[in-house]
Amino acid sequence: MHRRTVRPFGARVVIEADDRRVPAAADAALARHPVAAGAAPGATFVLRATTVPDAATDPAWPTTSVQFADGRLRLRCGSGLLDADARTGRAALVLPPALLAVPDAVRMFVEGAVSTLLINAGHLHAVHAGLVSFGRRSLLLRGPSGAGKSTLTYACLRAGATVTSDDWTYAVPGAPPGQLWGYPWRMFLVAEALDHFPELAGRQAVLHPGADRLKVPIEPPVDRRRRGAHVDAVVLLDPSPHLDLRPVGPDEAAQRFWAPALPTERRDLPPAFVAELLDRPCFVLHRGTDPVAAAERLQWLARSCA
Repeated sequence: MHRRTVRPFGARVVIEADDRRVPAAADAALARHPVAAGAAPGATFVLRATTVPDAATDPAWPTTSVQFADGRLRLRCGSGLLDADARTGRAALVLPPALLAVPDAVRMFVEGAVSTLLINAGHLHAVHAGLVSFGRRSLLLRGPSGAGKSTLTYACLRAGATVTSDDWTYAVPGAPPGQLWGYPWRMFLVAEALDHFPELAGRQAVLHPGADRLKVPIEPPVDRRRRGAHVDAVVLLDPSPHLDLRPVGPDEAAQRFWAPALPTERRDLPPAFVAELLDRPCFVLHRGTDPVAAAERLQWLARSCA
């Protein structure tokens, strides 16, 4: 039995598995989250993983199905199964060898288990948004799935920004308002985005459980990663093909924030937390067709916030 204890956001997570690739996945992702964030001091969560023989449907990756009810998540991929119950602080993971051979799949199961336990126990808030920083000023990029958050985040990276996340950010209840954390060590771009960035020509796409099924993994340089940042302004993305950046008032900001909210956000994000997050300058970015030009607008905005 392989055993590993990690402390993502300060919570104690014990992982027990009969295959070493499961705790290795925890090291690749969960162990990188900041311990000092202090999400759940004294709380312990347990994830137990076992291996079962392959079934005829394996490997089913990246096809997944998700069920959630009463604080309990059930995630399936072929014969692979995650059953995480926030009420008990326990998660059971069953993985066939074909799925264990896909590092991204193992990481998704492990991260899904821990995030479910932390979020639904009230120890974390999860916001579907990217977070980039130009110098000391940080911008939260909020938009629906497919709005181009990852593409815009990469465009900001190549324009000199540091990256906290291109997809999900996390807040610890009770922390200073606007302090968010992410996972700056990886990003995934849709294959079509590579047309805007000549330096990425020839990059290979990998299977991904998102709607696009294929995405291109990007690792930001180590010196351009920032695990946490304080949000100075919120940028709400609009898919309009005409590039424009304008300030918005609190009512429009709230409407645009909630309109693309995922079911998990509508269920778990406290309205008071969102109102507090939006209690800072808010803007709408009509992103246009050129992410490089849009990133230049965001760089200008960050300098204006200073």
